[in-house]
Amino acid sequence: MEDKNTVKSGNPSDNTHIGPYVRHLSKSIRLSIDEALDQEFSSRGESRLTSVQAHVMGYLNMQHELGNVVYQKDIEQAFHIQRSTATGILKLLEQRGSIRRVSEEKDARLKRIIVTEQARQTKKRVDSTIEGVEKKLVKGLTKEEINTYIELTEKMRRNLES
Repeated sequence: MEDKNTVKSGNPSDNTHIGPYVRHLSKSIRLSIDEALDQEFSSRGESRLTSVQAHVMGYLNMQHELGNVVYQKDIEQAFHIQRSTATGILKLLEQRGSIRRVSEEKDARLKRIIVTEQARQTKKRVDSTIEGVEKKLVKGLTKEEINTYIELTEKMRRNLES
């Protein structure tokens, strides 16, 4: 016997629409993070990383921590972007001092991407800023409520994958 409060998928008489709530929360979180990052970087006279640059930096930092060597082609494949797009992103990151590109001894055409100390410090600042937004987000919630939220969103994500 199914619980009478369970939402039946595809039932046209069902008036429970969570989409607007999900979209609103997602947008609010994104805007809060963007504002906090803008404030963090502008307070030091720096421009904030674009979301694409931040994702590429996160990938590069993760690969660095794993001890993996990364080339531009790896960025192109990981992010499904064209060579010209990857070149532009890497050029900007290099200008910021976040990466260096070093030619391989055996093949000078291959440029290994090296994450600088500045990039590692930037990652720490970004992570700390996002953590602050997350703390604000869950303020007033119990650990149980947070765990319930996580369980429910994971269940919904799995529903979409099936």
